[in-house]
Amino acid sequence: MFQRLSDSLYVSTDIRTNQAVDFLSGTASLNLLSDAVAALVSPQQYDYGKAAIKCLKEGDHLHKRLPVIDHWNSTWSGFSLIVNRKTPLHHDPGGAPSDYDFLVSGGTHTQCFLEVRELGLKLRYLPGTGIAIAGRVLRHGVDSWEG
Repeated sequence: MFQRLSDSLYVSTDIRTNQAVDFLSGTASLNLLSDAVAALVSPQQYDYGKAAIKCLKEGDHLHKRLPVIDHWNSTWSGFSLIVNRKTPLHHDPGGAPSDYDFLVSGGTHTQCFLEVRELGLKLRYLPGTGIAIAGRVLRHGVDSWEG
C-alpha cells in the first residue's frame, strides 16, 4: 500500500518510546553536522526539509501530535542507525530521486568500503566519513568491515 500526499503522517513506533528523547539529544551534534552538509550540498532540499519539520512540529499533517516531536532536532525527516553490519546493495525508497541521503560512518572499525555500483565506486568508509548520495537512484552497500 502506498501513502498518498493527502494521507496523515504517523510518528514511527521507535520514536514514540521513552528513550527517544534521550536518543535525539545524544544525536543532536550529528544532526547539526548533517544539516550543515545538506545546506551546502543541496540548499533547496535543506530548505524544504526545514519547512516540512516546522509544519510537523506545529501539528500540521500529523495523525496525532506527540510531545516527542518537539525534540526532533534535524531538517531530515528520518534517521536510521546501522551498527557493525554488512548492508547488501540497495536503494533507499523513501525519498525523491533528486534528494540526497547523508550516510555517516561511525564506530571503531579500521577497514570499510561503501560501494556505489552504478558509478563503479568503492569509497573508503572509515569512522567520521560522511557521504551525500542519491540513495533512491544509486544502489549502495557495505559488503564487509574490519576492526
